[in-house]
Amino acid sequence: MNRRLLLGLSAVVVVIVAAAAIVLVTRDDGDGAAPAAVALADEQRALLDSAEPSPDCPDEPATPPDDDSLVALDVLRVDDQNCLMASTEYLPAGEVGARQAELLAEDGVVAAGVVGEVSLNEDDDRRDDQWTLDRLGAEEGSPDLPWPDGEGAVLAVLDTGIDETHPDLGNAVIERRHYPGEGEHDPKGHGTHVAGIAAARRDNGGIVGVAPRVSVLDVPVLLKEADDPGRPSWAVGLVWAVNHGADVANMSFGGPIPAEPNVEEAHSLEVQAAAVYFAVTNDVVLVASGGNCGQPINRCEERNQQENPSSLPGVIAVGAVQEDFDLAGYSTRNEFIDLVAPGGGDLMNTVVSTYPDGGYEGIGGTSQAAPHVAAAAALIRAAAPEASGDDIAQALLDTADLDPLDEEDRLGLGVGHGFLDIEGALDQVLAGLPSDMTPSERTHAVFVRDDELVAFDGDRLTPVMTLDPGAQVRWVEWSADGSLLAGVVGSRLFAWDGTSLVDEACGWCSEGLGAFLEDVEVDGATGDFIVGMDYTGALTWYDVATLTETAATTPVFPADAVGTKTLLGSVGGQLLVHESGGAQASERVWLLDPASGTAELSADVMGSAQAPMAASADGEQAAVVTGYGACSAEVTVLETAGLTEVAVAPVPEDLIVEAVFFNGEELYATLAETFSDCSALQPAGLWRLDGGQWQQLSEDTAAARPLEGMDDAVEQGWLIAYPGRGGFEPPLADGPSAEEVGAVTDGPWAMPTRTEVPWP
Repeated sequence: MNRRLLLGLSAVVVVIVAAAAIVLVTRDDGDGAAPAAVALADEQRALLDSAEPSPDCPDEPATPPDDDSLVALDVLRVDDQNCLMASTEYLPAGEVGARQAELLAEDGVVAAGVVGEVSLNEDDDRRDDQWTLDRLGAEEGSPDLPWPDGEGAVLAVLDTGIDETHPDLGNAVIERRHYPGEGEHDPKGHGTHVAGIAAARRDNGGIVGVAPRVSVLDVPVLLKEADDPGRPSWAVGLVWAVNHGADVANMSFGGPIPAEPNVEEAHSLEVQAAAVYFAVTNDVVLVASGGNCGQPINRCEERNQQENPSSLPGVIAVGAVQEDFDLAGYSTRNEFIDLVAPGGGDLMNTVVSTYPDGGYEGIGGTSQAAPHVAAAAALIRAAAPEASGDDIAQALLDTADLDPLDEEDRLGLGVGHGFLDIEGALDQVLAGLPSDMTPSERTHAVFVRDDELVAFDGDRLTPVMTLDPGAQVRWVEWSADGSLLAGVVGSRLFAWDGTSLVDEACGWCSEGLGAFLEDVEVDGATGDFIVGMDYTGALTWYDVATLTETAATTPVFPADAVGTKTLLGSVGGQLLVHESGGAQASERVWLLDPASGTAELSADVMGSAQAPMAASADGEQAAVVTGYGACSAEVTVLETAGLTEVAVAPVPEDLIVEAVFFNGEELYATLAETFSDCSALQPAGLWRLDGGQWQQLSEDTAAARPLEGMDDAVEQGWLIAYPGRGGFEPPLADGPSAEEVGAVTDGPWAMPTRTEVPWP
């Protein structure tokens, strides 16, 4: 069942209030009628649909009067500028009904009601490590995560507030919804704890959040546990979060929903349902704790009660499991729970996270389970910004897994679709994107800026690794979909998946080049591998995820191929190997099949390899740079199928090749003027091979790569390195500026493009 559907539900109850009809709708998941949850009239939905979220929408928090007898009446209205405004009026209880009637008669008013306080869904305890990430699929004890880090997405945390000075939250909080009379930013500690589970920064000696680079909106809301009356209701806070760019909102609190609401309760539900509708129709994924009412405790009016907001249509309700995957005893067991996530439980195991004043606490509850799911939604949105909120929410439900859970728990209520599967949900969303929007059709690039290797994914820049002084990037290569970068820096092999970096020392790295092969068979195993060749010609194969050695093979060449072998790279799923010296009058390149380990096809070339090879995007052509010294090099273009020669182009006199690359079907090169010893003196610009001859396109370009599929009004262009600076041509409207790119001191390197990208 799609949780985003706000209509089409069962059991309609109508309550008449003055002249207005409030329609209450319940859901039926197959177990009979459920307690009532509010739906909206067509006129209300039409008003909400006309509202456009914007941070410029008016938001004037009302100062509460010094009179505890007054009640807070929340009003949602759409103004003349198509803003949904959430405001609060303080009135005597006896005047609320009349004022509601006045408001509901005004044009633009969607709903008006007294939204009651909600309570935190937490139980206190302590423990010493993050078992939660281990259970979600991270390598035990490792700060590296097997999913994207959430950079670019915005998560709103509606809670007790956030202590943004905590070292683990660093620059996480980008904006706060202030309110009159506020004091400490998190007097309770609950919001800081929830924010750390989702967004704690990596590599600072603390914990690691599920999405350690997501941006956070701090939205303090009215809670029974918080004494400050100036806080807005969670419905008002949610409207603010939507207007300020939230992609996801986490709500780790809840209150009971009455089975038969009275008039006042019905108006309250209407305000909350309107806020939820506004959020989900503007692509915000809503996640809430499902409640701690599985066992009789003081806060719950009834055991396993229906909770608000978690049971409102459009909100993902999260239950909690403990470390052994058993459903926690406190976790609410009803039909409204959608899935479960780590929350701690009956065996005194809790979730360790950030706490005010730089501390850490172990706390357990569905409050702790919910931010795991909210962070998962945020990192999916960051990885697939084109995906709708519906797509993300549905993927989280579709991929949740019952198998890890206790068999008895699977048969009962309270686990929904099963245990959160972050990677499964991400894969489903990426697989479902329209073909013209998939990340695999973007050109990914990487370059060196100062002492840092930086990646560009078509939208933003992301640091990959810090380079040791003097370490040179010898080889880099992207996977076909841009999801993984492999390379050799100095004497170390590395692999980066957009979030996690692994690197290992390797014997061949200081002298040779590597190759990246996807979906190939090696030594009886099929998968994705990085391979390197040592001076003896032996091949070492590495698992791309861990860089563990998986196989060592010795290729088989014909008997007359007695020269020294050097790996040049991969093309069309095969390896290209250079042979030089020995009894050969001329050097050759060989095409090596990784499955059989044999080389049969060869082509003659001139001299030894002088620069890394290039392969076309379709794998049908390869270009190699060879010569008897850098000053006498030539570029040979070969057709992969038969290793037949397409073109041979000597490098212009007094120039050497820095790099060659394909732009569509055309071959380009960046060249450099030379010293007398044939080392590079200064850039000689960008060149293109036309009819077997090199034609100069630019005089001052040090290096460049074409880019396709960018998240910008500019769909294609170039990332260019000039002496002392770098930038995009044409400039990007919403992407990184030239200042952010900085001085490109090496590279860029990018995936080959599929179509010709015009040179500026």
